[in-house]
Amino acid sequence: MNQPLRILIVEDSEDDATLLQRTLQRGGYEVTCEVVDMPSAMRALLENQNWDVITSDHAMPHFSAPAALALAKELRPDVPFIIVSGEIDLNLAVSLMKGGAQDYIQKRELARLVPAIDRELREVELRRGRQRYETALIEGELKYRSLIESSSDAIFCVDEKGQFQFTNQIFASTFGKTPDYIIGKSFRDIYPKEAADARYEIFKRLFQTGESESFDIAVPIPGKTLYFHSKLSPIKDETGKVILAMSFSTDITERKR
Repeated sequence: MNQPLRILIVEDSEDDATLLQRTLQRGGYEVTCEVVDMPSAMRALLENQNWDVITSDHAMPHFSAPAALALAKELRPDVPFIIVSGEIDLNLAVSLMKGGAQDYIQKRELARLVPAIDRELREVELRRGRQRYETALIEGELKYRSLIESSSDAIFCVDEKGQFQFTNQIFASTFGKTPDYIIGKSFRDIYPKEAADARYEIFKRLFQTGESESFDIAVPIPGKTLYFHSKLSPIKDETGKVILAMSFSTDITERKR
């Protein structure tokens, strides 16, 4: 069964629009489309219907690719936008890509259109999956925040750059700080340099391997050194990519002594 595809075609040539639709049908899509060549018509369709992809010619009597792209990004920023046109100035093509267009395909190379749309639809689904996952993480964080705050462990999350995205009061108090102060900071902003570098290397390894780790670590703070047993776990998105690393650390200073 062919895959349904809702496509908005910005094009002033009826023949070119028909050829584009046939290319997609041969590529395995069940096409539902509208063809427009005026800003007002495009705006109305973007406001009132959902679309999987938008394609646009460059130069039309009453419209252009830059204007169509601006309208698409205003009303449907998540819908892939692909320029399907004759040859255009390279600088303009680069500018449009920087402005948010996903691809530029010449009309004499329509064989590239189906793979390009396949790719963009996969990317859209990945982004939506990640958004759903991140929403679930936020909801889960709110649900279990009280449990985390009541824990006797020092708990925090960092991203791949080593920046703190969450910390409970126990961890922040260890350094005489508040959670609001620590969030957004890096290891070097919190730990002495050598301890920060060693800590970051451990977290960086987790982002590379995706494997949990347990270890004892010394944390020098002004006037003393504390010892913790840390358990480090990855938080992954639906694709299996590690997006956060979470640390649970138990103070074992007295036991060490």
